[in-house]
Amino acid sequence: MLKFEKSRFFEVNSVFIENEIHTFAKKHHVIDWITIHYIELIAALLGVTGVWLTTRQNIWCWPVGLLNVSLSMIVFFQSKLYYDFILQIFYFVLTIYGWIHWVHGKGKSIVLPVTKLRRANILIAVVVTICAVIILGRIAEIYTDAALPYWDAFTTAGGIFATFWMARKKIENWIAWIIIDVVCTVIYIYKELYAFSVLYLIFAILAIIGYISWKKELKIIQK
Repeated sequence: MLKFEKSRFFEVNSVFIENEIHTFAKKHHVIDWITIHYIELIAALLGVTGVWLTTRQNIWCWPVGLLNVSLSMIVFFQSKLYYDFILQIFYFVLTIYGWIHWVHGKGKSIVLPVTKLRRANILIAVVVTICAVIILGRIAEIYTDAALPYWDAFTTAGGIFATFWMARKKIENWIAWIIIDVVCTVIYIYKELYAFSVLYLIFAILAIIGYISWKKELKIIQK
């Protein structure tokens, strides 16, 4: 009986120790992941904050966006997503432009009003984006080790138009962002950039919220 109790005691303790080691290893795995991906995580938090501020038409979305773009440049370059890296450079310039335009482009209005794009402008954007995907995707495929050249080209071209439209407070920017953010979510899952995949899924949701919010204001303006 004593032998059985001793063996049972060691068995229980062995399981307990094994579980503790497993828990310890998991905790350290998470800590290691955070240590490696801390720039990605900070950029993700800044990105969510920036987009949320944009849905609220808060001018602070632009300085927060500048910080997000700066950190994203580092992440994308290290991940060999070169068109995304180049896109961040455009974002940086367009973010500064958007900040200036929201402050000084409002005319006599208290804030810059939400407006719509002309159909001709949308058609031009679609044609240019398709051409950019074909040309830039092919160039990246031949001359770089880009992981997903054509999809990178799509998010690059589309992102430039969407950011410019956002800077001009065109409501269609949100529709463009919804499409781009869904595509980016899939790309980053493929690249195992999980923080960024979650970030862009949240972006897609915020883009839907932004579209609904801006549409309400547009209806008020058009009355």
